[in-house]
Amino acid sequence: MSGRDAHLPPTDQCFVFSEGYPGFPYKALTLTGEAGSFVDFYMRGTSDLKDLAVSVWIFPIGEPQGTLLNYLCETGNVIKIAVLESLLFVSFWDEYGVSVGATAVPELLVADSWNHLVVSRQFDSGRIQVYHNGKLVDDIDDDFPNKIPLPAKGSMRLGSSQKDKGDLSFKGRFACFQFFLAAPTLEEVQASKDYCKPDKWKIIPEIALETRTIDGVEKGCVTDYVEPSDSPDVEPKDCEVVDMGCLVSGVNWNWFLRKNNLKAGHRDTAYFNLINRDKIPSSSDQSILGNFLATETKICSRSCLRIKGCKAYSATPVPLVERVESSANATTRCALYKRVAEATQAQPGAVYFAMR
Repeated sequence: MSGRDAHLPPTDQCFVFSEGYPGFPYKALTLTGEAGSFVDFYMRGTSDLKDLAVSVWIFPIGEPQGTLLNYLCETGNVIKIAVLESLLFVSFWDEYGVSVGATAVPELLVADSWNHLVVSRQFDSGRIQVYHNGKLVDDIDDDFPNKIPLPAKGSMRLGSSQKDKGDLSFKGRFACFQFFLAAPTLEEVQASKDYCKPDKWKIIPEIALETRTIDGVEKGCVTDYVEPSDSPDVEPKDCEVVDMGCLVSGVNWNWFLRKNNLKAGHRDTAYFNLINRDKIPSSSDQSILGNFLATETKICSRSCLRIKGCKAYSATPVPLVERVESSANATTRCALYKRVAEATQAQPGAVYFAMR
């Protein structure tokens, strides 16, 4: 791509780095396989994807399993590459969620070793090709529809699924992820390692990393990130009113957190006890983390679950007049609290829950 069509979301991301691929002048990014261990960035291409290819160097730690890559547009999955029970699954969908190509390759990635993986899709024929360490290992022209373009605007995640929460995350090291608007030849695949070296980069990313110790682990955190363009042609979803599209997309969620000065939590599950009806803590309570509008009460509980420090929340119906002014879909006001406060303020229709 041009080097300006994909960039990080405007929020802190912290990563673990370890020994990289021999010959590359940088360390590899290491994912733990736990919830919250992934890389997010978003795509903002100006035209639909036709021919395309993904290239990445992967070092599975232990038995290879989990989601390697998940590209999501606003309406659902577009690309997914995952390992399940020794099978490498590759799937493509159009913007309407219709499958436009899939294949599975057995026993491909080697544990505790560097693997170069290239997956390409041809627009005219729908042909999918998979290369491993420079060799063509799968070449399939299936019965799926051909000449189907794919969305060029969405969020990309390495190491974890964005939408399918039951999927395993990937444990291992990543190096030199590349995305091409072309289906490469065998010779180009074999030469692609050259483009992993900074002296071949046409645009040098302006990203500074700051070393921090988080939960006893030393990480490199992105600071002072400069977007590749001063006037991007697409932004993440605004999320003035939070819905499932804000929750399931890593890019949209990071944007929402940054806008509201919140931090991401790492909980996967939690239970909530009903504390009170028609009463909430005072709006001047010092434990309040923030307020936002949501499409439904369920969004309030899921948001509290995923926001660091949230111990309780209240959900209040938005008055009709205010609803029209803000958004036609705004039906609930969510208030998040960092402790279980006493409900002293009368608020008809409100419910107040505490995390158990």
